[in-house]
Amino acid sequence: MKFEWQKGSSDLVGILIIVIIIIVIVSDRGGTSSTYTNSSPSSSNIEAVSATNAVTVSTGTAAYSYQPYEEYITLENRSRTPVNITGWQLRNGKDKRPYYSGSTLQRFSADIAIIPQATLILSPSGKSLNQDVILQNNERAIVTTGLLGNRSPYVITSFKENMCTGYLEALPDYAFNPSLSRGCPRPQNEPGMENLDIACRKIIDNISSCETPKIGERINNEYCENCFEGKLLSSSCQAFIEEHYSYQGCLAYHQNDPKFSGNTWRLFLGRGWEMWAEEYESIELFDRFGQLVNYQSY
Repeated sequence: MKFEWQKGSSDLVGILIIVIIIIVIVSDRGGTSSTYTNSSPSSSNIEAVSATNAVTVSTGTAAYSYQPYEEYITLENRSRTPVNITGWQLRNGKDKRPYYSGSTLQRFSADIAIIPQATLILSPSGKSLNQDVILQNNERAIVTTGLLGNRSPYVITSFKENMCTGYLEALPDYAFNPSLSRGCPRPQNEPGMENLDIACRKIIDNISSCETPKIGERINNEYCENCFEGKLLSSSCQAFIEEHYSYQGCLAYHQNDPKFSGNTWRLFLGRGWEMWAEEYESIELFDRFGQLVNYQSY
């Protein structure tokens, strides 16, 4: 009886060992499969793009402008959540286009530009305060490759459009591409109009929206420094026109108005040459963590 019990016990131990080995093997296979799924690079990239691609990329003039101050693309936030795009990267497709140098086929690195900060209000004094560019829902950023060369009468840096920036567009000194919105306050609605004489008010009725009147002109071959549109201005009328109808004057009286701020940012990359090729180009937008947000190709 003692021998039979030992033999049965030995068989039971053997069976238990075999079961344990099978469980270990099955567990190892399951763990390997889980690790492979979680480490898949393609799935993580797709998730990163889909989470942020509410910022769209449009080609603007990239395909046909070669002057950096005319070349631009557009970024727009289509989500309901504000998006901070300062520090994001724009990258062209130069590294995807081989070039012949003599008889040798060469590839070059892609050009990369960083989206800068900008000012909410472009200061007439040239001392603008910059901040990160935060695109609200349906706001857009027009990203110009170069700069506006003319720095007078105002230094133009990256800024957000408002109801007064149309005065800048109306000046012959600048050439914004595309044009700035000319939604300035109506000249006839300026505060203090009710205190002007009738002759002055009739003159102001002929001033166009966003126009900075140039007072002083020749009449009958003689120069009249107090004349405008062929009429002599009273000192109070001239003072009123010079105080109100300019970019600086508009800011002074309307900076706190409801709906003062527009929905378009003007950003300048400051490059001295074009960034986007005429054809076989890609415009890639990356966030500050290096994740691809969106792209456009042509």
